[in-house]
This record gives sequence, C-alpha cells and structure tokens, in this order.
Amino acid sequence: MNIKHSLLIAVTSLSALTAANAQEKVEVKVTGRALFDAATYSQNEAAKTQDGTMNDGIGIRDMRIGFKAYYGDNWYFRGDASFTNNKVSLKDVYLQYSFNKNNFIRAGHYTVPFGLSSSYSSASKEYLDEPEANVYQPGRRIGIMHTISNDHIWWQYGAFADNSALTTSTDKGAQGYTVAGRLVWRPVLTEGAGFHIGFSGMHVKSESDLKGGSHIAYSKKYLTAVDKRNAMSLDLTDARWENKFTAEFQGIFHNVQVSSQYYWSHVNRVGGNAYDTKGFYVSARGMIINPVDYKYNYVTSGIDSPNSGNLELMLGYGFLDLIDNNALTSLNIAGMAGAGKMTDYSAGLSYYWNKYVALRLNYHHMQVKQWGQSDTKKVNALQLRVQYMF
Repeated sequence: MNIKHSLLIAVTSLSALTAANAQEKVEVKVTGRALFDAATYSQNEAAKTQDGTMNDGIGIRDMRIGFKAYYGDNWYFRGDASFTNNKVSLKDVYLQYSFNKNNFIRAGHYTVPFGLSSSYSSASKEYLDEPEANVYQPGRRIGIMHTISNDHIWWQYGAFADNSALTTSTDKGAQGYTVAGRLVWRPVLTEGAGFHIGFSGMHVKSESDLKGGSHIAYSKKYLTAVDKRNAMSLDLTDARWENKFTAEFQGIFHNVQVSSQYYWSHVNRVGGNAYDTKGFYVSARGMIINPVDYKYNYVTSGIDSPNSGNLELMLGYGFLDLIDNNALTSLNIAGMAGAGKMTDYSAGLSYYWNKYVALRLNYHHMQVKQWGQSDTKKVNALQLRVQYMF
C-alpha cells in the first residue's frame, strides 16, 4: 500500500470516527499550504565553470495537505503529506499527549529539536531557504520527545532514528540514531520586548551506507529552491559518531526582531581521527508598514508571523565552513573534495496580506570557496514567493 492510499484511508477513517463519536468531542481541522517560487540568478565565471550555468525558472517549494485532530484536553494528532515535485512524502505525523499546556510528550515523525530555526516551519522563516549554517539541523526523524517549560525555562529533549528508518529495513544495514535536546532561558520577556538565549546539543551515531561502512554527510545548495544544484558537500564515509552543538539568541523590541545561531560539529572517525566544522548566521527584521509588536510563542520558543497587512524588511549574514584543514591535508580525502566555505549577504521583503496569504522577495549574494580550487564562486539570487496557508 503506497503513501497516497495510506493517507486517504487515514483521512477517511478519521472523518468517520469524528462523525460517529461526536459525543466524545473529537475535533478535526484540515490544514494545507502551497509555496510557489520564481527565481533568477547571476554568476561569475568561476561559478559557471565549477557548477555550470544556473537556470532561471519557477518551482514549488512546498505543497502539502493534512489534518489536526483533538480529543479532549490532552490528546492531539497531526498528519501532513507533501506533494512537492510530483512525489508524496510524509512530513509531520505524530501523536501528542499533554499533561498540561507546558508539559507534553510527542511520538511519531517530526522535526528534531536543534536551535532556534527548528522552531519555525519553512513558511515562517525570514529566509526563503534555510541559512547555510542550518545544514546541521537534521530535519524530521521518527522518535519520541518530551517538552516541559515555565515562564523562564523551556526544555525539549528526545531520541530519534535516522532517515533510513523510513525507507530501509535493518537487514540492509544498521540504523544510526540521534539523541538531542534544546534548552532555552528567557530571563526578560514582556509583552512587547525581551530576549532569550538557548543551547542545543546532539549526539549522532552514523548510519549505514549499505556497503559495510557508515557515514555522516552534509551538502548545501545555493539558497534557492528553484535551481537545486549543490554549492558544496562533505561525505565522511569512515565516520563513527558526531557531537554537535548550537548556541542561539533571539531578541524582540516591539516591531523589531533579531536572531542568531552559532554551530559547531565534531565527527569522530575510524582510527580515532576527527573532522571539525562550524557555521553561523544572524538576521534582523522589522515591520516597516503597518507595524505591530512581534508575538513570542511560548510553546515553541520562537515568534509568530504577523498577519494583518504588514510589510517586513529582513537583513542577514551567514557562513558555513565545512573545511577542516588538518583532516584534509593529512588524511584520505575521499568524500571530502567537495568541502568548502560559503558566505552570504541577504535582504528581503515580506508582505503579509492576511493570515492566509503572503508575498515574499529575497536577495542573496553568495560566495563559495571550495577546497583545492583557486577561484571563488559568486552567485546572486533574486527570488519571489507566493505562499498560501490554512
């Protein structure tokens, strides 16, 4: 049975359950989103030579449909499926039990907690694509997680299987796993101003490459979802495990918001060798037309997007450094030849027409210096997004 049939059966069964058990107060809400992007690019000769000429065009960043179900005050179920690129894939599919609004357990398939950027969906971030440094965020995994908080402390932690759990049985190779946690301290946070600082840690056991080895890999595309070629990549085929961390800051002052994260990673490899990488981003945004105060989200330790005819300006800077010079010069470089350092300068405008529709424009100037290459690749990307959410 494929995912389409499974989703249809799940929706039909849930609808029937709702009708048959109205007296038990099962409430169901259908959800959906569509993110349509258009992009144009310019490159220097080094980028054209090393990567080829990037193609202007349009694409669908995300298109999904799902539902949320509530039973009483404690039980919550969510199921989302994406139909991007004519493929069906699972997004958030989980069951949640709440002891109270500040204490709940979640089990299923959802985003692993790792830093501030994991608090937002793709439609709510200030960038149209993830900052390059957020490549360390592992995305969605199957796992179990506990969240507990009060006015000043927010803590989320859990254990997760690697991506192969969705597609490959364990007779094909051993699964890796991830143990992760995010701790946020909110010393000053009032209705219109305040800040939080946070720290996330993660231990990752490498996953099987189905050939008797194991690996930890990173690849980063240019900051666009239309032309998806890689800017640089790293594949450590002799990895044993990885410890990675991120420190975050988020500040709000009425209609201005600042956020930043610093990431670092240490990969232990066969023979006791190591490979270390790092990244960083900072962004500032503010509402310049019809300004209102940003609203802090105490459930996710993020902020909510405005939705009442606001025009928002964003400025940002980031870098990702996948080069460990000691490892590259003294060890076998198989899988490391694509490593490099990427930086970007970003600016954007977002018009929140209403709570369902937004128009967004992003510009990125990106530079990539790959290991072993004498010339720096330079790419400019201008992107427009029309997004609809309900």
